Amino acid sequence: MLRVLGDGQPDASLTELARRLRIHKSTAHAILATLAEHGFVDRDPETRRYRLGPALAALGHAALDRRDLGTLARPHLVRLRRVSGETATLHLRDGAGSVILASEESPHQLKVTAPPGYRLPPDAGAVAKVLRAFGPAGPDCPSRFPAYTPRSITDPAPYRRELHRVRRAGVAFDDMEYLPGVRALSAPVFRGTPGPDAEAIGALSVVGVGARLSVAALRRLAGPLREAAQALSAALAGGGSGASPARPVGKRPA
Repeated sequence: MLRVLGDGQPDASLTELARRLRIHKSTAHAILATLAEHGFVDRDPETRRYRLGPALAALGHAALDRRDLGTLARPHLVRLRRVSGETATLHLRDGAGSVILASEESPHQLKVTAPPGYRLPPDAGAVAKVLRAFGPAGPDCPSRFPAYTPRSITDPAPYRRELHRVRRAGVAFDDMEYLPGVRALSAPVFRGTPGPDAEAIGALSVVGVGARLSVAALRRLAGPLREAAQALSAALAGGGSGASPARPVGKRPA
């Protein structure tokens, strides 16, 4: 329906749309009513003709924004993969969880795959720690967190202490807490230089097989990952390459 309305004609009648889509007028009317309710189409009350609505502009802007973010992140992901030898990913907030927007996978045969579009559930690993630590102020914690593995932090009190450490360090660690045998490290991505109450829009991460990626190796990657996330944040604010890292992340109130 939207494609037909956007084929170059300024507007169309219900009869025209039903004929072009080869559907009953009642079906076309129901579809148009739903689209109109959400602002995706407008109906002229005098001519009773339909045209594309303003809500589509916001969707188009969001799609372009994601594409630009993936393009800006690519050199950082490539560099992180080269430095670590492991898979590098960019996650974005997606509802309560997150979704992979872009990734550069490890060259090793045994690796963690991270296809774009793959979704992580809430409270899963280092990405979730970053998004909670740098999320809306004072988010409510569940009475108990999921036990993805025997190493998962399930008690809210230790989890809150972990979030405090993440805010201070600007990075989050996952030592086989989400997937058995997998370690990961994540850092927050902001739109520009973050202030004390800034909310991260996503996270840059390095994730690898635990047998190859030790805890010591993860800690050595904290600096390069943090710098990459800060540079990407600066690029998002200025529209540039983000070569210079932003200032360190400030603390947030508990």
